[in-house]
Amino acid sequence: MSYLPFSSYWAGYLASKAGLRSEQKEILAYVIELIILNGANIFFTLLFGYLLGVFPGTVTCLITVATFRQAAGGAHSNSAWRCALVSIIIFPLLALLAAFLSLHNASFCNNAISVVAVSAGLLSVFLKAPVDTANAPIISQLRRKKLKILSIIAVIIFTAIIFYLHLSSLVRAAEIQLCLALSILWVSFILNKPGHIFFSYVDSIAFRRKI
Repeated sequence: MSYLPFSSYWAGYLASKAGLRSEQKEILAYVIELIILNGANIFFTLLFGYLLGVFPGTVTCLITVATFRQAAGGAHSNSAWRCALVSIIIFPLLALLAAFLSLHNASFCNNAISVVAVSAGLLSVFLKAPVDTANAPIISQLRRKKLKILSIIAVIIFTAIIFYLHLSSLVRAAEIQLCLALSILWVSFILNKPGHIFFSYVDSIAFRRKI
């Protein structure tokens, strides 16, 4: 597997200092690359959300989907860069859509979106979660059961937060409520077949350099 020059350099440097074997150096390079990519993913996602004027909503979407990712899993791109790019684009756009809907839709419509999102999320988690990948399969049935329970608990907790925001008089209550709802809809999307088809399409896009 090829790594970023930065990851390879620091993995080689640390491995030489610690006297690690070549396979341990590979693991170290993978960990360093993962930290770099995740850090860059979060930074640029929040930066994009800030530039669009929806920083709080972007944070909400990011935390919500990340929480479900840990327990429920879902479709992934085969490329960490492509997966990061999707996150950088999707979460600020979800927050932007939530801000728009909160300003232009009636309370009834916002609540209807929330009900649909919670229903879809609960059904998807109950039927599909956890959704693993070929690169990281869930072999243990006990772990699979625990992850499903955690996924259901996550839906219940976020549903309670949505209900609280519905009753709240906070300035951004409707916007954050919709951010949560739209994020749960995105989670439902990536847990089901359409999400896998979407990421397969993302992986099929060829980026060619123009000479």
